[in-house]
Amino acid sequence: MGSRVHAERLKRRGERLHGMLCLEMVGYTCGEPGCQGYPPLVKPLLGSQARDVGDYIAIVGSTGSAALSREVASSFRSNPELPVLKLNLPLRGLFVPQVRQSDHSSFWDLGYSAVMITDTAYYRNPHYHRATDRMETLDFEFMARLVESLVRFFSGYGRKEANP
Repeated sequence: MGSRVHAERLKRRGERLHGMLCLEMVGYTCGEPGCQGYPPLVKPLLGSQARDVGDYIAIVGSTGSAALSREVASSFRSNPELPVLKLNLPLRGLFVPQVRQSDHSSFWDLGYSAVMITDTAYYRNPHYHRATDRMETLDFEFMARLVESLVRFFSGYGRKEANP
């Protein structure tokens, strides 16, 4: 994985990293009750946050990335147009391998703070990695709201870093 190579290179060089944001499958929504699924163990961890419709963006971090995921979620929640669900998993998510299937896990494994920002991929999207996975199945307004939330995060982050 390119992310593992990159994270290992950062570690070897002793480079500091505030955090890594991984956008993983961020363009599909579903509004029918029951269309949103979860990996085993995740729904109980979410408790009342869990939703049965796929109209939100999920921010997934490890407990070691709790500060970063809190920053991202707080900033995203300032955008009332994009529902946000946040989850931090202990042990770098090793007991829920489904949440480790993207580039953020390479950073978790080396002690870096990282979060995955996702629409939950195949737990929501029936077209995931299939011939029916086409542009017309994507929700571009949802993606625009995500971009707006990212701009809010990075704008706030820049001000915070400039004025410690």
